[in-house]
Amino acid sequence: MNIFIRLLILMLLVTGCSTKFDKDNICSIYDANPGWEDTMGLVEEKWGVSAELLMAVARYESSFEAEARSPRRRYFGFIPGKRISTAYGYSQALDSTWQEYIERTNSDGADRNSFEDALNFIGWYMRRANRSLNIPLSDGYKLYLVYHEGHRGFLSGRYKSSPKLMLVAHKVESMRRIYRKQLNRCRPN
Repeated sequence: MNIFIRLLILMLLVTGCSTKFDKDNICSIYDANPGWEDTMGLVEEKWGVSAELLMAVARYESSFEAEARSPRRRYFGFIPGKRISTAYGYSQALDSTWQEYIERTNSDGADRNSFEDALNFIGWYMRRANRSLNIPLSDGYKLYLVYHEGHRGFLSGRYKSSPKLMLVAHKVESMRRIYRKQLNRCRPN
């Protein structure tokens, strides 16, 4: 067998090993990532933020990609430049906000590409928005806007000039509700 065929077979075997799941189905996500369900239970208990909201935010922020990064600026339409922000990991937390989280929660060693650490970050941020801005933990739309824009950005109403962002916030709230219904069916207790 020539080297080309061997490499092709190896490539097919390696790509076939990656876990695939339906990102719009929380039951499929949990089945494909067994430890995530237990993690969600702990995070939910710690911050009081529902698993379905935490997962909806992670779904729209990073598509559940541990190494997700913001896109690069492009010069002349094709030359890659710097990234548009320092957002990274499942939570897409910015460097500065991640550092604040580590300091306020004594979470030295936490990593943005760790599912558990990233979801704890989202829970912490949502809980802060709930307490400081009086937004119910069931309001995924507003909580996502605060998450994306920051507390000051949300209070200034900056998001109102971004129909695209408001659409994503509606999608997060819709996904939260879908995930809740799915959990009621596949994890009824």
